[in-house]
Amino acid sequence: MSHTGVVLTGGGARAAYQVGVLRAISDMYPDSHYPFDVIIGTSAGAINAAALAAGGGIFRHNVSRLEHLWSELSVDRVYHSGSVSILRNMSNIARKLVSGGEQKNSLSLLNNAPLRKMLDKELDFEAIHETIESGNVRALGLNACGYTSGQNLCFFEAGDDLESWSNGQRAGAKTQLNLDHVMASSAIPTLFKPVQINREYFGDGVTRQMAHISPAIRLGAEKVLIIGVSSNRTVKPRRPQHPGVPTFGQIMSHVFNGLFLDTLEYDIGRLRVINELVELIPEKERENAGVDYKPIDLLDISPSQPLEDIAEQYMDGLPTMLRTLAGVPEDGNVAGASLASYLLFDHRFCRDLVELGYRDAQSKSRDIAAFFRTEQ
Repeated sequence: MSHTGVVLTGGGARAAYQVGVLRAISDMYPDSHYPFDVIIGTSAGAINAAALAAGGGIFRHNVSRLEHLWSELSVDRVYHSGSVSILRNMSNIARKLVSGGEQKNSLSLLNNAPLRKMLDKELDFEAIHETIESGNVRALGLNACGYTSGQNLCFFEAGDDLESWSNGQRAGAKTQLNLDHVMASSAIPTLFKPVQINREYFGDGVTRQMAHISPAIRLGAEKVLIIGVSSNRTVKPRRPQHPGVPTFGQIMSHVFNGLFLDTLEYDIGRLRVINELVELIPEKERENAGVDYKPIDLLDISPSQPLEDIAEQYMDGLPTMLRTLAGVPEDGNVAGASLASYLLFDHRFCRDLVELGYRDAQSKSRDIAAFFRTEQ
């Protein structure tokens, strides 16, 4: 039996784009039940991954519920957005830097307690257990990074035929997933508090993640759909006519882009090269040599336009304190918008991303049909 995987990457509010792509697929195959039996999520993509696995037996219904969640989102449902709360967190960080000494509690710029409360209501982990036990989904994996070990770990729930693995700084731990795994995977460094799981604190799964696709392959996927949140491969970089000194927003946006976007693009390129090399060796010769590599059928769907351009229209949805930190002037700023796009959990922005994802997937309907080996 061939297993089909989907990799849902990180990117904060940008992950709403993934829902639009999934909606387009559900419209193409309205009677489909479980088009993906290996589901991998990282950061905000972990939320989408868990929601897919926690739904019922009809894929389009699961996607509809997920779309409703994103379309009704607001910043204060994800983190405390008041200036007092943010200033208090900043003050705690500054006080700790000055005083030193033992640190009893994790420090972060934002308090994402509202996100935990919302996901506790929206995600049904008992349904995830039942879906996997029934065999409808082979495996659900959520990536996180350990702050002590530095190991990028895929926490996964799966059937009896799959076991944990370890490969240096990358590993997979078989477990029964719960809300802590989702919160850990989506804990953006410095912004949200890390989460303790067993003996270690874990944060966002994009941290030190150089092989985004590997967990899906480890869990048996032979075909993998990757839904990215970057337009880097479709839109040429911009160069200002009159460059100025980089703002705090520009610097932080580069850091976030390096974490969330660049390594995925590298991983996709590397897999394509490996596919080409493997295909040069006849299958019989690979078998005789005991080489178990085989080409992975890969489909990548990414934004056709910069998401910061869309974010720029909705800067008023970002808390005033964060707009100030991002260096966003009243008339907008692309650098600030790039940083804001990760934290702009505003229903207007998210709905636009869903629609963009839907249109982009529609434009690739032939590629999607070929991926699922279905005649249109």
